[in-house]
Amino acid sequence: MALGQRRYQKKSFVIPKLQITSMMDMFTIILIFLLFSFSDNPEKLHIDKGLVLPKSASQMDCEKNITVSLSLDCLKIGDEHIANIHQGIIQGFDSQYPEHSTLYKKLIAVRHDLEQTNADEKLSINIFCDHRLPYKTIHQVIKISGMAGFPHFQFAVLKNQEGGAL
Repeated sequence: MALGQRRYQKKSFVIPKLQITSMMDMFTIILIFLLFSFSDNPEKLHIDKGLVLPKSASQMDCEKNITVSLSLDCLKIGDEHIANIHQGIIQGFDSQYPEHSTLYKKLIAVRHDLEQTNADEKLSINIFCDHRLPYKTIHQVIKISGMAGFPHFQFAVLKNQEGGAL
């Protein structure tokens, strides 16, 4: 009988202790990640006055890259004037020898400077292009940029007000 009674004895209930040390470590790591991921200062991009960008419902954010601006009358890298554009033709561009163009030489110099300072970063270009320019002009810039070692592009667009959010 002694053995049978032991089986039916009630064990006293012990409240388990909650160990929050590892949970606090996890929340701290998540908090730090979120603080570094979200910026209260979004990227500010300068658009030239005569430049009319196309509209889109794209939702991809732009990255910090080299900015190439194509308006109806000029081609710029950043704020530096590279070439004039007249009736969709880049002045000083020879389709037979694109590597002799001013744009190519400037992009090679920029790539060389970037490779010395930030060797691990992806080389890419943000293109601000007036939607009234012919495709041939845009294609020339893309071709020269690729030849100069910038194979990745992002085109700047305006938020489409009719449908979709940017």
